[in-house]
Amino acid sequence: MTFALAGDVLYIILDILGDEKDYNSLFQCAISSRCFTEHSLAVLYKLCDTSPVRGGGTEDEQFRSRRVATTWGSTKGEQDPAIRKWALLWRSIVLSTLDQTYLPYYSYIRYLDLDDFADLLRDPGFTGEVKEDFFTPELLNFVSHDYQAKGNKRLRSSRLVPDNDWVMVTIGTAIVQKTMSIRGMSCNVRPETLSAWIEDLPLLQSLTIWSGDALSQHAGDKLRNHCPAFKHLTIYGWKNNPPRTAEADCEQFLNELRPNTLEYFEILSYSQLGPRSIKSIGSHLNSLAELKLTSLTIESIAELPSLTAAPALNVLVLTDSIPAARDENFYAVVRRVAEWMCSCRSLRRLELRRFVDDSFLLSQVLADEGIHLTTLSLAGYAMVDGRAFHEALACQQTLQNLYLRGEASEFMQGNELLVQAISQLNNLRELELKDISDCFTTDHVIAMTPYLPHLERLWISGDFFDDGALNTFLCLPKLQSLAIHAFSRFTADGILGFISQLGPGNRGFNLTILNAVDSSLTEEAQNVIRDTLKVSLDGSFDYGLAQEEYSDTDSDEMYE
Repeated sequence: MTFALAGDVLYIILDILGDEKDYNSLFQCAISSRCFTEHSLAVLYKLCDTSPVRGGGTEDEQFRSRRVATTWGSTKGEQDPAIRKWALLWRSIVLSTLDQTYLPYYSYIRYLDLDDFADLLRDPGFTGEVKEDFFTPELLNFVSHDYQAKGNKRLRSSRLVPDNDWVMVTIGTAIVQKTMSIRGMSCNVRPETLSAWIEDLPLLQSLTIWSGDALSQHAGDKLRNHCPAFKHLTIYGWKNNPPRTAEADCEQFLNELRPNTLEYFEILSYSQLGPRSIKSIGSHLNSLAELKLTSLTIESIAELPSLTAAPALNVLVLTDSIPAARDENFYAVVRRVAEWMCSCRSLRRLELRRFVDDSFLLSQVLADEGIHLTTLSLAGYAMVDGRAFHEALACQQTLQNLYLRGEASEFMQGNELLVQAISQLNNLRELELKDISDCFTTDHVIAMTPYLPHLERLWISGDFFDDGALNTFLCLPKLQSLAIHAFSRFTADGILGFISQLGPGNRGFNLTILNAVDSSLTEEAQNVIRDTLKVSLDGSFDYGLAQEEYSDTDSDEMYE
């Protein structure tokens, strides 16, 4: 007996596949039946900015690893499948703006990632047949600087493919002018181009740009008049562009926006914003939920307290300030900034890295009874300077995520104080101790872990760990990921014995040993451990020797 599912039920199923980012199932649905096709493809193209063929996912990671092949010929052969998919994705979007596809794929896009398209054009694999298949005559004529017209037809120009920036802007313009559905966009374009695009993006909510200079031609006014829902801005860098300054441009832009509409403001890399820029953030004080700034001077930092209590501020990230003399004025500024942070009662996530004297700042903030953080990250401090900070850390018993990175100390008193502080944070779900715990012994771990019953993820270094250290992690019933960066010597029997004692709460467990001091754990033994973890807990195992010298970047990427 057969029956037909109601259309709305089919749509619910396809939307669930979209939520799970199950690209393959969505594609199979699209080609299996005409009644599935349109909605399946609509969901797929809504996810085009997250697809494995463009920005991430297992397929992309495998593709990246294959690109280290030793010969050009083998590399090219292995690159083509992923690059070809990537190119076809964008080609179908572009052709749809020319009404040359089965469905209007452009109309399904919600986040337009033109940075990704620019990456495709620059990719070494985007050559030969892949490039020729992308730039077919109709598309090449469309992006060409000059072309011949005959009647209502565009004839193929003899010109070669134009430069990448021109192609990206031409295609970006075509998509923006064709669709009204875009909620978010990432791009690297000139100010006049961005201002023109904004006028055609009535639903725009978020914008990511490479340079704040792109906002210099009254982009704030454009957003105010044409994008009533705009609230999220990310900028990679903002430098002076003489005769204009980043300070003046930022002040103008933030003041042009409708007051109290910006909810997210982030500068990722080097910037030259000054006190006036900081003060202008105050025009969005009642709406701003996340503020992330970098490269501030002490004069700019001194302006932060002028923002007064930010009622909505939930996330604050401050990094890599311009060095300043640590004199009386410096510490007066730090104290005022600490008072300002304490006035932000909604603050839940605080991240600092080489901002001011961070451990001194936090020693004042964390002890305040009105601050209840769930996430704290501190990088670039020294254990010997952290006593007051570690004492205050114990006050933040609401913490669920703690990430510390700094210079370790051989003095036992400092290590014991940090262990005592962490032992009082009984709600922790994630704990990263990078470098700062290099002098931890097994005894330190034994003293700490029984008080962390909810811990799901742990990254820890140490003086030296062996099989005996593994048993100290068995009192963590919910642990999902354990990364040991200490110098270590584990045996296969010790690791397998540890695995055998893990419980159902550890399902999906990943064990990573990154700094083993010898190669006594053979490849065969490693495979046995991997198979055992996979079968018993659906887990995984990674192993690296100390002489492989895993970089900080590698370790960070693995656990971000």
